[in-house]
Amino acid sequence: MASSKRKELTQAIGITADLVMELGKFYSAREMRSLQTGLTSAARELMALTHPNTLLGRVGANLTLEQHDLLRDAAALLDSVKYNVEHAKERKDRAEKAAAKSRADRDRQAERLIAQAFPLPVDTQEDQLELLKLVLVAHTVAVPALYRDQGGLHRTLREYMQHNARLIGLTQAQWRRRNIFSERYDLQRAFQEFLTWVDSETPEARLQLLQDQLANNRDKVLADPESIETIRIWSEGFLLVNASSSAEERT
Repeated sequence: MASSKRKELTQAIGITADLVMELGKFYSAREMRSLQTGLTSAARELMALTHPNTLLGRVGANLTLEQHDLLRDAAALLDSVKYNVEHAKERKDRAEKAAAKSRADRDRQAERLIAQAFPLPVDTQEDQLELLKLVLVAHTVAVPALYRDQGGLHRTLREYMQHNARLIGLTQAQWRRRNIFSERYDLQRAFQEFLTWVDSETPEARLQLLQDQLANNRDKVLADPESIETIRIWSEGFLLVNASSSAEERT
């Protein structure tokens, strides 16, 4: 009877892998692995006290036989806990890998959909003006990665077309073109993020929502006096770039 009771005490019956999963739902597999390692080390240290071949064991040699039994039982209990922690960690690890694969698949799908729906050419000045208009409209859509307050947005976009006296190694035209490419990149990345923002919705459904919101907001945004002024500054900036390029060619 005593032997049965002692064996029962060395088994962590109340700690199952399911319980560890529930308690660890906000922890990663790496953190669970750290817990498993700690339990393994603790059990090993307890057992070392019962073996006289180390300094710790020589210290433990001064304990009684009953105390050695307690140490072995405690080590066995820790091993029992560790067993369920290990199983929970393996389940968490599989779940994390599956979730990572799902995110990677969604990211690739979003990248493909955005590339098809928004190729955003910038080869001509007309292309660049269309990009500007899309940037203005996109900032009224719920795309967190794009957020800039409207005053700051217009100020930044207008600065792209102003003369920059601090350039080193770049012409004014090259500097402006680099800024345009930067806006294009940021816009495509933000749209991709919009498509993957809500796990419960497919990227296709999110794309349709994005396109609808852009279409619904376009006329109002482009009719705003601030937008009209920014577009005017860009248009005049292109004229200055053309004039500068023609002068450089003549010289």
